[in-house]
Amino acid sequence: MVDTIYSAMEFYGKDDPYFGGTAADWALYKTEDGGNAFVSAADAQRRKLVMAYFPTEAEAEKAGAAASTRKGSISAVPIKPRLEVPTAQIAWIIGNKHVGEEDGEPPRSSPTGQKGRAPPTRI
Repeated sequence: MVDTIYSAMEFYGKDDPYFGGTAADWALYKTEDGGNAFVSAADAQRRKLVMAYFPTEAEAEKAGAAASTRKGSISAVPIKPRLEVPTAQIAWIIGNKHVGEEDGEPPRSSPTGQKGRAPPTRI
């Protein structure tokens, strides 16, 4: 299992905007058309975008350089998995439900193959 995944950040501008600076550091998000774009957090939340994640630092930097329109400084940022997120279950769902399919969204079904909740267990 991967211990660390990466996201890309674009550092643009100089000095804190609160004190008159122009800094605007944006993360790389998946856009509605399936591409990548650096977007402000407020715009990403309004558009309900998901942050783009990559398995390696090199892939994150390459995707960031390709998506940069402001030509700021691109960096790959390590994202550590959160302990409260059941990554083993997520890996199982992705591995068993998404392997061999096109690179779209994984099917929206439970590990039992049924939509919604799993059926009750009979004893």
